[in-house]
Amino acid sequence: MNQEELNQYFRNTWNSNITQYQYSGLQLVNKVQPNETVLDVGCGFNEFKRHIPTLVGIDPANDQADFVTSIEHFRKDIKFDVAFCLGSINFGSEETILNQIDCVVQCLKPSARIYWRCNPGLKDHGNPECETIDFFPWTFEKHLEYSKQFGFKCQMIAWDSNDRIYSEWKR
Repeated sequence: MNQEELNQYFRNTWNSNITQYQYSGLQLVNKVQPNETVLDVGCGFNEFKRHIPTLVGIDPANDQADFVTSIEHFRKDIKFDVAFCLGSINFGSEETILNQIDCVVQCLKPSARIYWRCNPGLKDHGNPECETIDFFPWTFEKHLEYSKQFGFKCQMIAWDSNDRIYSEWKR
């Protein structure tokens, strides 16, 4: 599935249900200090925006984002304190995933944190279109490996609701 097909899927088929998550839902608002800036990668309907005024949401498929773009094409002059990657860096090969993580890291300050919700490769969205999506098979081990590779420490990793992996990386 190419990026445009993925965008069509998220534009026309996918629905957000951010309230269902134990760790990676709206409770993440409490992990952000009032003076911190947040980059929400793959923000979807930009649901965190009303709770975090310093948040910038990017999404290649949703016009409710502050910037309709992918992380690979997003360039901002400021560096962010926090990144949310909540179900967004989940598609494609390991090379694609590592490139996207690098793009996120380039947008962050040296003391930044990243909050993750990752799909462990499940095609469980409940619709036939989901079968054509190339989900990256995230694991706890991949979070530990990648956090270290990019200069972070994995502070927490746990199973979140809906069989997703939640992780917190901190420099």
